[in-house]
Amino acid sequence: MKNAIAAEVQDTSTAFATIIGRFINRRYFQILRAINWKNINSTYSFNTVDGTQDYAMPEDFNKEIGCHDVTNDLQLARFDLEELYRLYGNDLTTEGSIERYVIYEDTVMAHPTSASVLALSSSSASDTAITVLVRGIASGSETYETVTLTGVTPVNTANSYTRIKNISKSAESVGIVTVTSNSAAVTNAVISKEVLKTRFRMCKLHYVPSAVATINMPYIIKPLMLSQNFDYPLLDCADILELGAIADCWRYKRQFGKAQTYELLYTQELDKLIWDKSNNPNQVHQFLPTVFDKNDLY
Repeated sequence: MKNAIAAEVQDTSTAFATIIGRFINRRYFQILRAINWKNINSTYSFNTVDGTQDYAMPEDFNKEIGCHDVTNDLQLARFDLEELYRLYGNDLTTEGSIERYVIYEDTVMAHPTSASVLALSSSSASDTAITVLVRGIASGSETYETVTLTGVTPVNTANSYTRIKNISKSAESVGIVTVTSNSAAVTNAVISKEVLKTRFRMCKLHYVPSAVATINMPYIIKPLMLSQNFDYPLLDCADILELGAIADCWRYKRQFGKAQTYELLYTQELDKLIWDKSNNPNQVHQFLPTVFDKNDLY
């Protein structure tokens, strides 16, 4: 796609190819949102740990379809984080049988259990030029610092953090970067090679599990960016992606008339794709009402 787009706008330079890549990904996610694209991981489950309340979801986790405690055969109710604190703030950390859950976002998988330096390392010895920015709370104040990785050998931050606000890399790494605290007792983040900033989808269980249980949570998969030369879109939409990216390229080059022409072509083809995906003559739409649990009334 990059080569075809570059030839169309008559700019085959390496620098512009990087810009084209950004345009392709922007249009790619625009198309996926427009058609409400869904693919499901139907087999995902995780085991709870006695006394552990928060669990990191897989990197491609988007939205859960349901949450079932297989061990105790209980369907768990989803709550908002604010609602959980408002209704159960006094016993938020009480251990017992799991009754509900919350899905929320955080910049780390876990915060330090007490003020601690962070140790950063890569799974590849080649990562010796990657700079990592750490921002957090140290000694009661927000601060930040940069740390240069030394390959597989852990390097420590200068500050001891009680909370982490942000972790980001200066560039893609060769290996997977791991951040730990409290003498490696807490894993704060595991950062994939192409990921530059941390953001995790987390599941908070209530009550805090007092025993091991298997939680079944099928979820809608979050598509990942196209980044490699032989990556291809999840949908058969490469021609639409090219039209949208060409429009962006002409707009970038201030050729607004050409950009408008390709934008119109892109919109027309996208409308056809939406119609094709939503037009299923043999599909019958049904509502599945859920019985209200009276135990959650008060």
